[in-house]
Amino acid sequence: MREQDKPFVMYRRGPWNFTIMPRGKAGWTQFGAWMAVFAVPTIAFAIYAERVEGRPEFWAALALYLAATLVWSLVSIRWMMARAEVIDVEKLLRQQRETERRARRGER
Repeated sequence: MREQDKPFVMYRRGPWNFTIMPRGKAGWTQFGAWMAVFAVPTIAFAIYAERVEGRPEFWAALALYLAATLVWSLVSIRWMMARAEVIDVEKLLRQQRETERRARRGER
């Protein structure tokens, strides 16, 4: 996949500091599909939790839902990262500072 065709953009500010944004119609459509599919277990949990509220089954269902949410989040992040154009913000800032230093010294 060419960089221009990737449906997401990832702004990396370090190894664990990044932001992933959908790009264009394809990115927003894919992101929307991920969220729509995730709505199914969320709605199912809400309906089930309402029925068993206050009982031990509620806490088991909550733990299962939270674990599923964590796994879903990690998988979706990895999936989007694989389809994202990466922009290294730290590298761009270093280049900008170097260019400014050279300009102050009168270099080209």
